[in-house]
Amino acid sequence: MKKILTAMALLAAATGVHAEKTSGFTVGGALSLDASDYIEKLDDDFGGLDQDAPFGVGADVYAGFMFARASTVRVGYRAFGQQEAQFDYYSGDLEVDADGMYAALDLMMPLGDVFALGGTLGIQEWDAEVDFDGFKVDDDGRDFFYGLRAKWKVAEAGAVTASINRYKFDSGDELLRDIEYTAFAGGFEFFF
Repeated sequence: MKKILTAMALLAAATGVHAEKTSGFTVGGALSLDASDYIEKLDDDFGGLDQDAPFGVGADVYAGFMFARASTVRVGYRAFGQQEAQFDYYSGDLEVDADGMYAALDLMMPLGDVFALGGTLGIQEWDAEVDFDGFKVDDDGRDFFYGLRAKWKVAEAGAVTASINRYKFDSGDELLRDIEYTAFAGGFEFFF
């Protein structure tokens, strides 16, 4: 009886090892704290701005393909956290919004059975709008972004993700020039 139980345990363990996903389709999402120095730059140029908070809450959803146990190619939609400020010299508001579609490559190195660490390189198609108390200026474009990414496998078909990404949107419009974001994100990814 012990031999049968031992053989069954070894078979189950071997099956689990071979059943581990090394490639497949993925879907995921994340929430982020997005910091931008755009309002500080406007304040340096024009003065009289008081930023409400250094971070805005952003969101990201994506679908893609996992390969080599943890690396992914993905496409998704990203809404950046809204940046807000008050004018000191009159009762007006300034708001900065940005969002858009992207494509990214995450090259990840597995460091054990459940953890992987790597980098991200992507291209962001963006739309940005600055609202000066009802006067709106907008622009769009396409720029590269990069970052660091970590992945912890917490289930057979799921992982927790953490990332830091850097975005810079080059605009020809004087009021939208060089909007930069640093995004600190945490999310979940499913693979099947």
